[in-house]
Amino acid sequence: MNRSIKLAGLVTGVSVAAVVAGTLVAAQQTPTLAAASGGGANPIDSVSKPVPTPSTTPSKPPGTPPATPSGSVKQTIDLTKLKQGAAPATSYVDGRTVHVGGTKFTLPASDGPIWDIARTGTGALVLHSPKDDGKAVLTTWSGGSRGESVNDVSTVLSSADQSSSAYAVQPTTADGAELPRFTLTWRDNPSSEKYSLQRTGEHGPIVHAVQGSEVYFSALSKGEKQTLYKWTAGDDAPKPISAVPTPSAVSSNLQLAASIVSQADDGSCTALIDLASAKKRWSTCDYAVDELLGGSAFALGGPAYRDGYGDGLFAALDLKTGKAVREWSGGSAVAIISAVMEDADHILVLAEQGGKTAIARCAPKAGSCELATPLKKGTGDENNRPYQLGH
Repeated sequence: MNRSIKLAGLVTGVSVAAVVAGTLVAAQQTPTLAAASGGGANPIDSVSKPVPTPSTTPSKPPGTPPATPSGSVKQTIDLTKLKQGAAPATSYVDGRTVHVGGTKFTLPASDGPIWDIARTGTGALVLHSPKDDGKAVLTTWSGGSRGESVNDVSTVLSSADQSSSAYAVQPTTADGAELPRFTLTWRDNPSSEKYSLQRTGEHGPIVHAVQGSEVYFSALSKGEKQTLYKWTAGDDAPKPISAVPTPSAVSSNLQLAASIVSQADDGSCTALIDLASAKKRWSTCDYAVDELLGGSAFALGGPAYRDGYGDGLFAALDLKTGKAVREWSGGSAVAIISAVMEDADHILVLAEQGGKTAIARCAPKAGSCELATPLKKGTGDENNRPYQLGH
């Protein structure tokens, strides 16, 4: 869940790609739409997902089988055996209807595929692609009414309290290649007041976290080096965060960050960094760190190696040790597409089984799961998935 998107598989029947670890490969927190339309990226249905690329300094010898996480409690999900529970508390899409808390609104078919949703209280900033060109439009919705639209937006995220948001406009060439410049905009949601930051010589921005007027975002240099920045809305320039050279997630309370420290053909290793002290708490080569929710004792983890359809598993990692306290997989019957943290104690997972799709809710402490939406016919493989996950 980039998302942190994370975009968490928010394309109805379409896989997406995002900028991770200095390469246009997959997505927290939100994908680069130009890459998804023909940039040569490897499509998956996740956001801010660290996909491994070859490295000259691998953490373990190439060809070494991925290590089995020690101390984890592994479980297998069977969607057909789960009881029905409450609807997701975070935003989600059912058909073309966007649900944000107790509010819902339906997007016309002319808006095209829905890429991501950032809540703004009772409204939302909806990232969608009205044309078949891989470019996206960000449209404001408030109280069920449509507002302004912004073209060429590649990433959007709201603060945990939904009072502020940030998004980036990434211009591209006619063939979809990103130009070395972008504009980052901070938005006060109650008043719609905005501040913008112009960046040149960089591309592929990802908004990792927003709190108040502070925005943590990353971008790629011309040499594809990823840098994490801290920007306070209204300042002329952002501040680089050298302690987190290749970010995969920043906590919603701006206290922690996950940094990919090594990559090899068979996986990746990620470290958890305390932003105030710039010190490493722990590192893991068993999982990737995909989302950090302020106030939770867990980090949302995904596979350290990603390849193929969906993620295959998701895990709750102990923030103190980095060890998995619970891991869920789909076995041979269920495809785990993406996951996001619903709150401090629950994870939402988008999963497919037997030609049907559902959103399930799992509790790391208890290890139990339930359906947050009913099983419905359709999958992403058939381009008719009935649900998508938001944040």
